[in-house]
This record gives sequence, structure tokens and C-alpha cells, in this order.
Amino acid sequence: MPDFKYKTYSPEEDIIYSESIAKVRDAVGNGLSFNEACKTLEVEDISLKAFIVSDALKILIADLHYSRGISLPDVADKLKVSLKTLGITINEMLEDVGESAAQEYREMDPDGPIGHA
Repeated sequence: MPDFKYKTYSPEEDIIYSESIAKVRDAVGNGLSFNEACKTLEVEDISLKAFIVSDALKILIADLHYSRGISLPDVADKLKVSLKTLGITINEMLEDVGESAAQEYREMDPDGPIGHA
């Protein structure tokens, strides 16, 4: 597994991130598709916007499917995204968790064993 580091954003970028996530969640709650909701975002930094869009979908899946227990086909229908897109995003979520756990482990025990052997 390659070394993984989260990008650190400025306080201004954190505000843009938080407001944008809230905007997407509100828009979806008001009936827009996920893609329509994302089109309402006015974020100039392309990489920040891509990160926000990616995280927004992960947050919506976590809320709708894992917290509320809505089936994946119903989540796909509500967000108007394909089940394939949901599957890919869920795999990314699992990778994020694994990378975060590995990073935390390395920070807690830098001299500890690495790998599965």
C-alpha cells in the first residue's frame, strides 16, 4: 500500500467545502439529482470541487444507506446515479477507511511490522 496523505486545506477552503457539502445535501433533499445538485456548486478550484463532489456522494451514501437503511437500488434511484457508480464509490470509501487505519497505525507504532506476513 503506498504512503497516503490527506491534503490539508486552508481555513477558507474548509469553509467552501462545508458550505458546498451542505448545499449538495440540501439540493438532493429538495429533489434534485446528485449531478444536478453538484452543478449548483460555484467552486473555482477544480481539484477542490472534484474532492467536494466525491465526498458529497460518499456522505450521501453513508447517510441514506448506512444510517437510514435505504437499499442501494433506492439510493441510486433517489440520487439518479447508477448502481455501478454507487459500487465504485463504496469501494473508494472502504479504501479510504483502510488507508486511514494504516496511517493511524503507522503513526502510533512507527517501528511496528508492516504488511500481512
